Amino acid sequence: MCTSPMHEECARGNADAPSRRDMLARLAALGLSLPLATAALDQAVAGEALSFLDRAEFVAGLQDLIARAKSQELLAYRVFELGSGDMPWKDLGLKPAKGQAVTFLLGGRLWLARDLDLWVEPGTAFHARSRGQRPIYNPMSNTGTMVAAHDGPIEIARSLAEWRSEDGELWTPEDAYKQVEANIYGVALAWRGGALKGLKSLLAHGDVGGVIGAEVARIESPRRLPPGWHNLYMLGGGPVIFNDLGNGQISCQSHKNAGILQRPVSIELKPDTKLNWRWIIEELPSLHPENEFTTHDYLSIGAEFDDGQDLTYIWSQGLPTGTAFRCPFPRWTPVETHMAIRSGATGLGAWQREERDLYADYNDHIGGPAKSIVRIWLLGVTVIQRRQGSCRFADIQISQPGRPLQRL
Repeated sequence: MCTSPMHEECARGNADAPSRRDMLARLAALGLSLPLATAALDQAVAGEALSFLDRAEFVAGLQDLIARAKSQELLAYRVFELGSGDMPWKDLGLKPAKGQAVTFLLGGRLWLARDLDLWVEPGTAFHARSRGQRPIYNPMSNTGTMVAAHDGPIEIARSLAEWRSEDGELWTPEDAYKQVEANIYGVALAWRGGALKGLKSLLAHGDVGGVIGAEVARIESPRRLPPGWHNLYMLGGGPVIFNDLGNGQISCQSHKNAGILQRPVSIELKPDTKLNWRWIIEELPSLHPENEFTTHDYLSIGAEFDDGQDLTYIWSQGLPTGTAFRCPFPRWTPVETHMAIRSGATGLGAWQREERDLYADYNDHIGGPAKSIVRIWLLGVTVIQRRQGSCRFADIQISQPGRPLQRL
């Protein structure tokens, strides 16, 4: 989900403001039709209030709180910043032991196109790891706590699904990566014991922009990934966005972030291979059809094949049922196809049962050399329009002639 097609625009920062005609032309260059381009521009002109403090107030406030609290739980802390020119990875200056908790409190933004008001919050783009090794931690919210997987230094980086592999190698060309306008800042807190006790020792002396209280609340109300499912390595939104409700139900609540859950399977791709599920969509995240870059927010379920391609099924805001299109995010365009199987408001808020023939849909809309299905995906993406998307999945199953029904 690399979402930076306008690097040259992002790099200009606060240059002279372009005309409305210029901005509409650039939106059209992204493939956006004139009515949708006008809608996107009007949203940008309206602007949006900051949801966090500026760097000076944020950092100074936290440093003052740390000094007042004199927490015995706090082993060390570091102030950090990730800017446009910083290449991954950057040494944070903390060296916790394996199993120690490190809390990240974040501010700032990463801009996709400043003059179009296209940006993501810091927690979406922030990543960390210990001793230069996997796993990579991505909070997907503006507060989060990582447990060090290894002894040794903590490194931090920014990425919007730009890793080539789980080892943190960059997929995006370096010159394009450096052109993105980024200003992510924060404070990292390394704890002697558990993070919750340490955070409460700070909260007893105050808060800064609500970030301490937010992280306490997150830790005290954990969400559970459903058994057998895991995050796609590029994104950490799984336990933030998805939750195992029991009885075969999985909720997906995405707001200004993104998450992809994966469930490994090994099934031959042959005729009458069916994916069945039920879902209830409480709120669609897009105001416009989802097949363009500036409107590509969606809730989805899909399948990945052994040729690296994936096909996901969406309930569209307005695309005609049966419409299939390549993902408009450049990182995903070569490998991902979306298909609208329902459209519009009719049926929202009620459980719907679905069945798709994966073999037929793959051949109709991808037509590659795949021989098997390797993963089932659940997706929640709301990073572009920064709206809420909410749904629940249930009774996910794969059926195929000659083999037992596989319940996921």
